[in-house]
Amino acid sequence: MPSPAEPESARRLLSDPGFTDLDAVDRQLIDLLQADGRIPYAELGRRADITEKTARRRVARLLDEGYITIAAVTDPSVLGFGSMGLALLTLDGSRTPVDLAAELAHLPEADYVTATTGPFGVVLELVCTDTRELHDVAFGKVGALAGVRSVELLPYLRLHYQQAQLSGMLADGGVRPRPLDDTDRSILTRLAVDGRAAFRDFASALGLSETTIRSRYSRIVDSGAARVMCIANPLRLGYRHSSWVAITTKGRAGAQKVAEALTRVEAVSYVALTAGRWDVLVEVVTASGEDLLTVLDDSIRGLDGITEIQAWPYISVHYKAIHPRL
Repeated sequence: MPSPAEPESARRLLSDPGFTDLDAVDRQLIDLLQADGRIPYAELGRRADITEKTARRRVARLLDEGYITIAAVTDPSVLGFGSMGLALLTLDGSRTPVDLAAELAHLPEADYVTATTGPFGVVLELVCTDTRELHDVAFGKVGALAGVRSVELLPYLRLHYQQAQLSGMLADGGVRPRPLDDTDRSILTRLAVDGRAAFRDFASALGLSETTIRSRYSRIVDSGAARVMCIANPLRLGYRHSSWVAITTKGRAGAQKVAEALTRVEAVSYVALTAGRWDVLVEVVTASGEDLLTVLDDSIRGLDGITEIQAWPYISVHYKAIHPRL
């Protein structure tokens, strides 16, 4: 049974169209929490060379101001969401992409909304319980909004890879779909709402000991099925040239092999296999236009099986951790 979810406003990472300068301590705390979102505050302070009280205060500010959220990152199907897709919006010119993206961020089914410089003014990821809901939200709720001319939906066949760690991204730190039993799912449901929740606080509700929960959580993390970590809006941390990249594949390599190869590209944070006119969707996180160009040319275009790519760089980003729907 999931815990009560916090309000949408409390878990949304606010977009920031201007560059925001965090100091060295803030950035170190974010890096440490991305490596382990459950690191004790005493240890966090020791590694950042500050007091535990200062670590608590700084992390609270980063949370309150929408720089970060701390939650379990896992396959959304674990939390009861059986259908995902990317909605590509063509606008009619009556509203700016940034304005429309900010409104769409309030949709409970939208977890990642970007205003882009590509052919689609707004691109948003939808997380739904089933394919009917995904279709109805995309072409009903979203398609009916003022300013939207048309909607193209790319349903996910598989969410292949997630890497929310922005500094030093490595493939072996990514999250991938893995089989989990009902007990594992119950633990992750709690941690998806509050990644730093004390195991003892919900052990009795799940009919488990704190030791059992701790052991199961360690096994889940070791398997790559989930990680509790600090999730940050890339634009607010200076990754100003992050982008969706849509890929068409052909030949014997196949979309699945291309998707797996993309997980070994350091700047790639997200890989999904989709139905529609593109086969693979990728998020690339980079700080400059030169960095983005280098990744596209040197690390992606030359992969075996890729025939065409299209990049949609971000202007603004609104992100929400995926919580179980009550």
